[in-house]
Amino acid sequence: MTMSSHLCRVLPALRSALIPGLALALSACTAGESAPHAVPSSAPVAPAKKNAPAALQVNARLAALIQAAGATCTDATTATGCTAGNVDTGDFYDVEFLPDCGDKGFFAGVAQANGADLLDAVPVTGSRATATANLAQGQLVCVQAIGRAGQNLRYYYVAAIPASTVARCENTALCKTYGDRPIKQIKQIKPASGEHCHAAAPGQSTGNCAQGWVSADALEVFSNGI
Repeated sequence: MTMSSHLCRVLPALRSALIPGLALALSACTAGESAPHAVPSSAPVAPAKKNAPAALQVNARLAALIQAAGATCTDATTATGCTAGNVDTGDFYDVEFLPDCGDKGFFAGVAQANGADLLDAVPVTGSRATATANLAQGQLVCVQAIGRAGQNLRYYYVAAIPASTVARCENTALCKTYGDRPIKQIKQIKPASGEHCHAAAPGQSTGNCAQGWVSADALEVFSNGI
């Protein structure tokens, strides 16, 4: 048998075996190209970041509080390593921030008969701390920051928020002694909104709320809460 006649017999058989396989491979490639980025149904799906807006709001409020208190922090996002005053001269206070004025907030009342002045900065050597308002005796305040010299509490950064914004104030003895009192404005505070101090949400107030640093001696601090 010649070589040419042998090839003539073999080639048809090879064609019949290869063509269906090539057709199947081509159809698989074509199907793959139609959806190159399809995700398998079993692939895990990342959870929605439902808490992202709330976290941003908390960070924004904390940043605004740090700025208002005239403090600087090594990490402003977590309010750690914070000081107020003149670090270069050694005349400064370590500051701990407590931004929550809700049910878990830290509260106090003005105990001095002549009230308490709110200062726009902690008074240290060379500072220009000035009084922005005077809180009357009996005024309820939310403590938003504590200024310490070593282990000694020297100043509190407080906000005179409406007692109605504190749910635990209802029918409590402390909130009968301390509550809303007339506030004497010394240095007018003009927020962008021009609004009076009012509740924006439980434990949160907005508008022209009297706030500033006061001497620790001027307050009765509610160590055990309201």
